[in-house]
Amino acid sequence: MVVMSACSSQANVSEIAQQKTQYIADECYENEGSSLNEAFKTFMSDRQEELGGLRKSLSDENYEQLDYALSHFVTYWDQLQTERNQACEQHATCEFIQFKTPELQSNNDFCDGTDFEYSVSRAKIINFYSDIERLELQKSP
Repeated sequence: MVVMSACSSQANVSEIAQQKTQYIADECYENEGSSLNEAFKTFMSDRQEELGGLRKSLSDENYEQLDYALSHFVTYWDQLQTERNQACEQHATCEFIQFKTPELQSNNDFCDGTDFEYSVSRAKIINFYSDIERLELQKSP
């Protein structure tokens, strides 16, 4: 009887873990190819093309500096995406726990901390994109 109970309990834990994994995937990764992410990739591709067009009019040093800056923007964007994904997973986990725990369902501020962190991570992405969107590569007269 104890063995049956242990197996049954283990299966239940496995099922809940699978539900949590699916909940996180649905909340955080269903729209991973977001329009903002696609807009960023398009924007950076356009800037790389512009830089290529300016190649002949730039010194090697200036070209390398601009190319490095564009690469750094992509690296930083990836870092912000990773931070957003981690914050989303933490928030989704909190929501899942709240949803699965009857005593917590009425506690409206249970996930406030993770909600705040997730909101901050999304705001950082939007602010960064807004800042770099105004960048233009131009040849000085």
